[in-house]
Amino acid sequence: MKKNLLPVFAVLFLIFFSKTTVFSQLSVTSTKGYTVHISVVPKAIITNSSNCNYGYTYSVKLDYNVSFTGSNIPKKLYTLQGTIGCGPSSIFFDLPNDGGIGSVNSSNDWTAQTNCATATAASLGCGKISITIEGPGISNRNLTTTISNSPLPVSLLDFNARAEKTKVKLSWQTAIEIDNDHFTVERSVDGNTWGFVKNIPGAKNSTTLQSYECYDENPYAVTTYYRLKQTDIDGKFTYSGVREVKMADANSNTIFVFPNPNAGNKLNFRGIADPSKVLLTVHDASGTAVYSSALTSNSVEIPSLKPGLYLVRLNNKVTGDVTNLKYVKM
Repeated sequence: MKKNLLPVFAVLFLIFFSKTTVFSQLSVTSTKGYTVHISVVPKAIITNSSNCNYGYTYSVKLDYNVSFTGSNIPKKLYTLQGTIGCGPSSIFFDLPNDGGIGSVNSSNDWTAQTNCATATAASLGCGKISITIEGPGISNRNLTTTISNSPLPVSLLDFNARAEKTKVKLSWQTAIEIDNDHFTVERSVDGNTWGFVKNIPGAKNSTTLQSYECYDENPYAVTTYYRLKQTDIDGKFTYSGVREVKMADANSNTIFVFPNPNAGNKLNFRGIADPSKVLLTVHDASGTAVYSSALTSNSVEIPSLKPGLYLVRLNNKVTGDVTNLKYVKM
């Protein structure tokens, strides 16, 4: 997006979650600290004509969602209205200055088409929305975006994954939620095969800022990939973008065993300064030692183990320090 298309405080958000097609949301940030998020979708063409052999008069029914996030949110804006471009016409509509979710009808327009019984926004060429906005800290301006006939989206403002010692903190925010049942945090060791971490209930329906966070207590060693699955009340779902967390880079003094889980028999370690000083012992879930050996390098081949959870114990023979690592054999 070229920077000279919109004033400095206006940005065009790309929604991570959309039900059918990519959807654009206009957002304007005030110098007072709040942001206005505006979604407008044409839902129907309204006509009163029984005979349209010579054209007909129509209006456009539009669904809107106007929400506020940030600080110093005003009770209402000074101006919030727009036009929808249908073919050569720009048809006026008004939006509530205090925001909310609902529907409005545009003013009337006339077309020479003869499809009054089957008219849709697409057939009338309704493909552009222009919004005029003014409010505290927002000077009067016009913003323009293309539109789609998809339902109003769940708008994910951000999705972050950050290593915190041996855990990963996942956090995200939404500005709009429509029929949102829950989020599922998923992780992957390679970015292709995904597994379940946690389910987090959604807000169902919301036009205010919603913040979420949770922790992955057992991330993969070295690198873990994360994504969010958003599931509607009716079971439909969509995915966010992928986030990558490099545990070893974030915790240079922490010892890791990888790959973990592991389908093979070779263990690799990162974070051991001098492997020749370390005694390795592997314990099964009952606490029984199933393998023991002195390390000579940061890699060791161990006997084939049954699938399950194991404890890898690293004992520094010089300092007496002991490191216990959970290890999963697949």
